[in-house]
Amino acid sequence: MPQRRLQIVTKRCAACAVVLLFGTLSAQAGDLLVRVQGKQSDAPLYLGLVAADQPDWEPLLRTQQGNGEQLIVKDVPPGRFALQLYQDSNGNGRLDLSPRGIPLEPVGFSSNPTLLKGKPAPEAAQFGHGEDDTLIDIRLHSPRGKPQAN
Repeated sequence: MPQRRLQIVTKRCAACAVVLLFGTLSAQAGDLLVRVQGKQSDAPLYLGLVAADQPDWEPLLRTQQGNGEQLIVKDVPPGRFALQLYQDSNGNGRLDLSPRGIPLEPVGFSSNPTLLKGKPAPEAAQFGHGEDDTLIDIRLHSPRGKPQAN
């Protein structure tokens, strides 16, 4: 009889260990909650996530499309990242640029760096993300010559 109790307790402890292990693994990756300011229309938003120590914006670690005032990027491990966001006004699935490389559609970056010198490096748009969810506000900048929406 005591041996049977030991087997039951051992099986329950093993099940608890598995639950704790998987619970801990999923808790290590929080979500990124991205609030968008200055959205121009109901056109879709495209988001790209990169590691902040990359010299440029390629390759993207994740891409996402969405609508609305908030996007959620699920299960991002802790680290330093940068986000770029644009609104696809003409629906062609890419950010349109002038021949000189100036965005022709609303664009924004995490940490909202100045765009006077052109597209910032990921390091200039970096933010830290821990094990919990991280809220990021990104302000979309209108293309030159177009008014900013409120």
